[in-house]
Amino acid sequence: MKLSFVQRLLSTADDCCSGHSTIDTLSDDVLLCIFFFCRLNLSMWPWRHLVHVCRRWRRIAFGCPHYLKLYPSCHSKKKVQTALDIWPALPLGILATLNKIDAHVDNIVSALEHRGRFAKVHLLNFNHYEIERFIALTQEPFPDLRSLHLTADEKMMLVIPDTFLGGSAPLLQRIHLNGIRLPGLPKLLASTSDLVDLRIERFPITGEGHISPDAMATCLSVLTKLRSLTINFSFLQWRSPHPTDQRPPSSAHTVLPALTYLFLYGPHGYLEDFVARVDAPLLDDGHLAFTDEPTFATPRVPQFIRRAKIFHKLDGVALCFHEDRLDVSFHSSIGPAEFHLSSEHSGLPIQVVITEQIFAQWPPLVSHVELLTLDDDYYSLEEEALREATTPWLVLLRRFTVVRTLRILERATMFHLAHILWDLEGERATEVLPALRTIELIYSPRYQSEALHLLRPFLAAREEWGQPVVINVGYTF
Repeated sequence: MKLSFVQRLLSTADDCCSGHSTIDTLSDDVLLCIFFFCRLNLSMWPWRHLVHVCRRWRRIAFGCPHYLKLYPSCHSKKKVQTALDIWPALPLGILATLNKIDAHVDNIVSALEHRGRFAKVHLLNFNHYEIERFIALTQEPFPDLRSLHLTADEKMMLVIPDTFLGGSAPLLQRIHLNGIRLPGLPKLLASTSDLVDLRIERFPITGEGHISPDAMATCLSVLTKLRSLTINFSFLQWRSPHPTDQRPPSSAHTVLPALTYLFLYGPHGYLEDFVARVDAPLLDDGHLAFTDEPTFATPRVPQFIRRAKIFHKLDGVALCFHEDRLDVSFHSSIGPAEFHLSSEHSGLPIQVVITEQIFAQWPPLVSHVELLTLDDDYYSLEEEALREATTPWLVLLRRFTVVRTLRILERATMFHLAHILWDLEGERATEVLPALRTIELIYSPRYQSEALHLLRPFLAAREEWGQPVVINVGYTF
């Protein structure tokens, strides 16, 4: 392992040299960059081998422990003491799952007594007994802490007082809380100007530790380096009524200038109120997942999407109707970026109505869309449900006035679409997807003749009115 790693590293260095130069001629800065890229590209980072190659490499690596993530990993008080005895003043990391049979919980938590040396604290599956000991040891600051991951047992929601970490963690870059109520989170975030990743799983919808949309937007305003934000509400409270923030959002939004990834999973009232207060100009991967039926009474969500620069112009929309949820995806024409909306609501008719409401609120979302992708898994949809969905389907499809390509991903989708278009005769056939030129079938070509038969009335009407549509088989599987 050690030999192969060093050989790969030397090979990388040789690639950087020209002529008869050797690795010894590389400057310390170049070597440091090589070490850094090795850390990024190796599935396991064997830095212990690197620091034993020679004194120079050891000096360079130990001079930048955080940059190279040189964190001796410990899972007990004994391991911490061993690391303190063997290594120089390197930052430490602790990673432990507390509910394992062989986990010595008191020993693991007691390791945190050396709070001044920890850069990474990842403790999983707390219960009430363990959290008391942990709280007692974490009331003072951890001055070198960079990464914090705390997970409560999946059946619990544990409370940590607002004196946690002394209310300040200025070097924190990553926070992941799962099933943890932390009333002092706004105060803690106010001290973490270097934070790049914030994940709150099983976020409480009410009570102690809950943060309103307005307060959440405010406390995030100082996180100018934040690149990734995830808020996932507790599944035990999905169906609880949510008291939305009734105050209208201020015209001045909280700007998250570095945010590129957003995942929000919870009640539509909270999610809509939050995005109405936030700007993420560099966002290129967004997800809003509603755990109840969204109302879309105002165009807050579409406006938020449009405030991200890369989503100013869309060239593709994908609509996926599943038996337990609806998925809507927007694809940017500027770069490889996607924004996803989903709603946990069953029944094709209501899902189509919700989709139509989305586009009705903000027509610019579809004003440039030339590719529309349809998919569903309603393989045994009854005739009554098809009739009920026909009118909202037609209303929805009429909004896509510039779509040139309609892509169908499932045979069932083809059947449902054909049922909707079957009765469109004469000029009425040109009112739905008026710019349509191609229907792509992205499934087995042996069903092409079936598709031609099902769509014959629609295709004939388009041909008659001078707007022909051809059917292509995209690819097979």
